[in-house]
Amino acid sequence: MQFLQLLSKIGLQKRSVEVKPVSDWKPSFIPNLSGVNVDNDTALRFTAVFAAMRIRSENIASLPKSVLKETSSGKEIAVNHPVHGILHKRPNGYQDVFTFWAFLNNCLDGWGNAYVIINRDSYGDVSSLFPVHPSRVVPSLYRGVKYYKISGNDGLQGVYNDTEICHFMLFSIDGVKGINPIVYNAESIGNGMAATRFGTEFFEKGGNIKSVLETDGSLGDKEYNNFMRHYTESAKNFETPLLEYGIKLKQLGISPEAAQMLQTKAFSIQDIARIFSLPPHMLADLSRSTFSNIEHQDIQFVQYSLRPSVKRFEYQLENKLFFEGESNSYHIKFDLNGLLRGDMASRGAFYHNGIQDGWLNRNEVRNMEGLNREDGLEKFMYPANLNVVGETNKEE
Repeated sequence: MQFLQLLSKIGLQKRSVEVKPVSDWKPSFIPNLSGVNVDNDTALRFTAVFAAMRIRSENIASLPKSVLKETSSGKEIAVNHPVHGILHKRPNGYQDVFTFWAFLNNCLDGWGNAYVIINRDSYGDVSSLFPVHPSRVVPSLYRGVKYYKISGNDGLQGVYNDTEICHFMLFSIDGVKGINPIVYNAESIGNGMAATRFGTEFFEKGGNIKSVLETDGSLGDKEYNNFMRHYTESAKNFETPLLEYGIKLKQLGISPEAAQMLQTKAFSIQDIARIFSLPPHMLADLSRSTFSNIEHQDIQFVQYSLRPSVKRFEYQLENKLFFEGESNSYHIKFDLNGLLRGDMASRGAFYHNGIQDGWLNRNEVRNMEGLNREDGLEKFMYPANLNVVGETNKEE
């Protein structure tokens, strides 16, 4: 009873809430100087935002995920741990792992927060994970404990404590909830959307006219009809038209104002790249990219964009999904190595140096490249002319 009274004081009521279902929820528009109303839905209609969120979410979803157990000989995949099966195969009954993680990262990038309900069996082991859209969740902090009020009509509505929810959040100004990046960057996104709208209207209204016909005098209906008939027939037959009645052909170009406005669209792509920590070339802006630096930009994308997101997921999952006694020996790993391998030449040089210097064996390299292990390739090699100081070669 005291617990319900406590929840009542902070505006929460255990498993009994009456709010609009998510299908009826509409975010408020964010006014800005560009004159375009920006919210999470309209922002996705801007191709740069859509592409940025899709690229990040699909890369996160495609990463191998596993539970590692520390042993005396190193780390090994804990294939029998219940959390490993949920992360690696199927998180719940209606989503596969790719869909699950793509949705979570979309929530994180679009709303600044992603929430997952932890479902446990009678033994306390994690049996499934259910993602919840951020628009349905209201986090609250009371006396150092977080509570989550979830709305909806799917049986998941109610109040959950911090041990029942995985909460992933972006940059936060209160430590309780991440800020919405679309809302906080509505001005920049709105400028890009306004430039796109301007370009569409510009060409729809004849902005792509390349030339006009002009005359100092005026033409009657008869002269006009005769001229247009002759001019059109010549153009259809790919002939050089004869300009009668003192008519002259004048070439037109895009006005400086229109050209500047269209250039704004290119600048807005760089703004979106900054918001989502993406190299501009991933959003089809190749103005500052070359064949020599794109690979390094891709590596920076993994290091400075994906890695922080991966760590955000790993820390929260380890904190919420493992029992207290497991936290020292079990860890969750999102494998980024596949995205950092580089081209064939760079990988070959890396493997060669590792084998020659004796800190990689040939079977480890084959495993990294997805090849089967071969007998006799587990031994470490080392240069014959190198020895430890003070020791002699044992074979001598």
